[in-house]
Amino acid sequence: MFLRKGRSRKGLTYAELSRRTSAYSAATLQRAAGGRSVPSRQVARAYAMACGLDVDETDRLWLEARRAERSERPGTGRRSVPKPRMMRDLADLGAGLADAHERGGAPSRREMQRRATAAGTRLSSSAAQRIVTRRQIPSSREQLVAFLRACEVPERDHAEWERAWSRVRRHHAAELNVSRTLLDRQEAEAADSPSGRVTAEQAARLLSAAGYTPAEPYRDYNAPWTVRCRYCTAVKRIRLSDHADGRAMQCPQCSTEAERTVQRVWAALFYQQRWKEYGMPADEAEIFRRCWVAGGERRQSRLHVTVGAPSELFHMAGLADPSAWEALVASAVRDELDTVSEVVYVTCTDRLN
Repeated sequence: MFLRKGRSRKGLTYAELSRRTSAYSAATLQRAAGGRSVPSRQVARAYAMACGLDVDETDRLWLEARRAERSERPGTGRRSVPKPRMMRDLADLGAGLADAHERGGAPSRREMQRRATAAGTRLSSSAAQRIVTRRQIPSSREQLVAFLRACEVPERDHAEWERAWSRVRRHHAAELNVSRTLLDRQEAEAADSPSGRVTAEQAARLLSAAGYTPAEPYRDYNAPWTVRCRYCTAVKRIRLSDHADGRAMQCPQCSTEAERTVQRVWAALFYQQRWKEYGMPADEAEIFRRCWVAGGERRQSRLHVTVGAPSELFHMAGLADPSAWEALVASAVRDELDTVSEVVYVTCTDRLN
C-alpha cells in the first residue's frame, strides 16, 4: 500500500518507474507493490527512491511486513527476541541471529557470502542458510563475525554479540554435562528392561543424553541409526549398543573442531610465546616447544588431548605428570573453546620409533 500510494502520487507508470530505477523491470516493481509477498529490501528501496519516498520509513515498514510474513508460516511462530546481553540459550541466540538477518535486509545466501568476503571474512552459503533457519549457531567466533558482517550489524555491536555467543555455548555445555550424568543411569535401566530389549522411549532418552536427536525412526538397539548432533547439526550413523560396549558415540565434527582448536592453542602458547601471559617459566616453555599435539577427542563438553614428546624429554620437567601443566593448557583452550566446561584431561606419549 505504501509503495502503491507513492507511485500514484508521482503519476508514474511501471515502465517509467523501471527506467528511474535502471536496475529492475516493470514486472518486478509491479510484483513488489502487489501485496502478495514481501519484496527484497533492495527492490523496496529502489522503488521508494524512484518515487521520492522516505527510505528509512520504507525500511521500517519492510521489516514489519517481513516479520509478519514469517510469523504466518507453519512452525515459525513469532518468538520475542532478547537483546544480546539477555541471551541465555540456543533458542535465544538462534532467534537473535535470524532477527539480525531480517534487519540486514534478509540477504540471500550468496549475497551473505559476498558481503562476508568483501569484509575480509569467510562464510559459506550453506552455513549462512543453516544459521538463518536456526538449524545451528555459528561454530566459531570467526564464523559469528562473518555472519554479523554479512547482515550489516554495526561493528560497535559485535563485542556484545560475541559475549552472548560465548555465554550461550557455556550454558549449552553445562546442559550436556547434566545429560551425561543421567546417561549411565539410563543405560542401566535399558539393560534391566524385560528380555533385554530397549524400547523406543528408552532409546530416545539415551540418544538425547548423548547429545543427539534422531533423523529417522528408531529400529533396534543394535541397528544403525541416523542421528543429528544437537550442537553442530552434523549427521552420522551410530549404534546405541556401541556406546554400551565402550565405543564412543561422540560427534566426529565436534571432535575435529576441538582438535584444530587445541593445535592452534598449542602453537600460540609455545611458538608465539603466549606462555608468558600464563606465567610459565621460560625453561619449561622451551621444553614444551619441542612437543606436539598428537590428537584430541571431544566427548561433549569434556576434552581429552594427547601430547607427543621426544623420548629424551618425556620424563623431564614434569612432562610425564600432566598435573604440573594441565591447568595452563586447559585455561588456554577454554579461552578459544568455551564449550569445554570440565577439566581438560591431558595424556602424554613417547614418540614411536
